[in-house]
Amino acid sequence: MTVLNIGFSQPFALSLEHVEGSKGCVVRQAHHERPRSAALALALVLMILPPFAFAHGGEDHGDEAKAPVSLPASGPRLELKSPDVELSGVLQDGKLTVYADRYASNEPVLNAKIEIESNGRKLQLLALKDGSYTAAADWLKQPGRYALEVSIQADDLADLLVGALEIPALQAEAHGRTWLDYAKWAAGGGAAAILLAVLFKFLRRRKGVAASALLPLFAAFLLGGHSNPGFAHGDEDHGDKPKAAPAAAAASNVPVAAQASPVRLPDGSIFAPKPVQRLLGIRTVLGESRDIALTVELNGQISADPNFSGRVQSSQSGRIAAPGGGFPAIGMKVSKGQILAYIEPAASSIEKGNQQAQLAELASNLGLAEQRAERLEQLVGSLPQKEIDAARAEAASLKARKAAVAGSLFQREALRTPVSGVISKAGVVAGQVVEAREVLFEIVDPARLWVEAVAYDTALSGQVAGASAMTAGNQPLALAFIGLSHQLREQALPMQFAVKPPSPPLSVGQPVKVFVQNRQTTRGIPVPQGSVMKNSGGETIVWLHASAERFVPHRVKAQRVDGQTFAILEGLHDGDRVVTQGAALLSQIR
Repeated sequence: MTVLNIGFSQPFALSLEHVEGSKGCVVRQAHHERPRSAALALALVLMILPPFAFAHGGEDHGDEAKAPVSLPASGPRLELKSPDVELSGVLQDGKLTVYADRYASNEPVLNAKIEIESNGRKLQLLALKDGSYTAAADWLKQPGRYALEVSIQADDLADLLVGALEIPALQAEAHGRTWLDYAKWAAGGGAAAILLAVLFKFLRRRKGVAASALLPLFAAFLLGGHSNPGFAHGDEDHGDKPKAAPAAAAASNVPVAAQASPVRLPDGSIFAPKPVQRLLGIRTVLGESRDIALTVELNGQISADPNFSGRVQSSQSGRIAAPGGGFPAIGMKVSKGQILAYIEPAASSIEKGNQQAQLAELASNLGLAEQRAERLEQLVGSLPQKEIDAARAEAASLKARKAAVAGSLFQREALRTPVSGVISKAGVVAGQVVEAREVLFEIVDPARLWVEAVAYDTALSGQVAGASAMTAGNQPLALAFIGLSHQLREQALPMQFAVKPPSPPLSVGQPVKVFVQNRQTTRGIPVPQGSVMKNSGGETIVWLHASAERFVPHRVKAQRVDGQTFAILEGLHDGDRVVTQGAALLSQIR
């Protein structure tokens, strides 16, 4: 007898007994019905008990494109505008939050009285500390389209805005599997069980090993075609393609205007909610075409006004001595006539000996002259008066000469400031020996400075209509044209301008950019320098306020007019709202 063991949970044996003299073999089941019963039970278990697939997160498992990243919605939006006011709001859970701004400048309208009327119902909005206005009403929770009339009153503003608010119907939320789903599964499992039972009955009537082995194979076939539930998960990526940007939410079911944070949209524009705009200090101006003077950019530097600056120089060689309060330091304020230092004259031994000999001779002659004048005064009436007066004059002259010679030997010279101002240069120490005409101190008045520029175009002569300047730190300077030289200096014409107060702190010799306006004009829209930006491609752009919470970059052709203004020659139209403050912050939003 040969025994074949077929592996199941309950093994059974088939006996193949060769009978002598017969033409075949008899197959006997060793354990009666157990093999077929075990096969049936196994098939039922494999068919009814579905394997579960558990998903997990944090890995990539495919090459499929990823779904757009949706941002949280905050409810239906309201946007109304007039030539004076722009009103935007969001509705959430029956609570309406409104922001009011001036249309031209985007400045918040604070402490206003705002009232909404719709189909005879009135709603008074309450002003909050953050500058917004809010109100709640039950009818704002009902889906539908509501015609609105919004009145707003402030100190210098009164306006009426008309529009509509669309409240969409609530969509049914997606839930898990219901009892109907499980009923379908049960019905399918029952049908498969009946089919398996019929097949089993059919196989019982068949004789042979192949018929008995066919039952578990059929169960495995049912298992392979069986649809099993799997537990999915969310917020993970399973592909190798680049992730979609948050701005892709514009293409999702969530409206872009309903997002809660600033994002860059696929077309390059920026969505910025009103709270973010106020945090960034976004301000705008209405574009208006006008005739603008053409400008020429020149290189210049700060110089001192010669009428309010001065130098202190030594008139002779000598040794420096400090005054009573010490030497003045750089940046110290001084007044006209103030003593800055002393110079003790320096002389050689021979010069000092000659001066001392001359002083001795003058002293001797002075003594004789004084004695002679005293004797003649005793003879008054005996001698002519003119002889007595001549003796007195000679004595007085010798006395003055002696004092002058003595002063030249021992008297020091005081160095005084010629103007009031601030010490800009001081390079002396006690005991320093200086030569004649050496510059010891320089005084400037920081409120009275000039700008000297060089022009290589002689056509500017007589064409200067105005000027301004810009420091290296982008600080603007207002200039007043003084004059243009008619003599070339290093193939250029020097030009001088006076800096108009008020001015930022400046230093003599500081380089600046000078913008000279000539009498020729061009047509353009003036905007502040903070409006003009450069994009990643190096193109000149400005940000336009397209709607209440949307900003669009726009390529333009710009030319600087002065230190504070650009002229937009191409790319803008009258009435466009150009961002003047916060444009650089908008460019950083990704």
